Amino acid sequence: MKCEHCGATLEIDQLKQVRFCPYCGAEIEIKEETPETVAGAIHGIAKTFFSQTADKIRYNREHAAEIAEQKRKDKEEEARRSRKMMMCMMGSLAAVTAIMVVVMRLTGAWG
Repeated sequence: MKCEHCGATLEIDQLKQVRFCPYCGAEIEIKEETPETVAGAIHGIAKTFFSQTADKIRYNREHAAEIAEQKRKDKEEEARRSRKMMMCMMGSLAAVTAIMVVVMRLTGAWG
């Protein structure tokens, strides 16, 4: 229920017939529940629930896209680092091979 004076959302104790708004102090009369007011309350609750659910789904969808994008970037970075590591290893292997050839020629082991 909303305060008719300031628009603040109020929690209503159904046992009390009169309530004061904690925000503006206005006196608010609680009307008896009728099938129409109960249906209206249920409609309001359902509308709020579905609106919040839609907002959560929208947020999760946007967030999922951000996570997927970050994972894609992380995979690209990992692939780049792997290529660099492979190039370093191949360079090291080539250097060791060249040194072995030089040593074998100098020692006469190369035939």
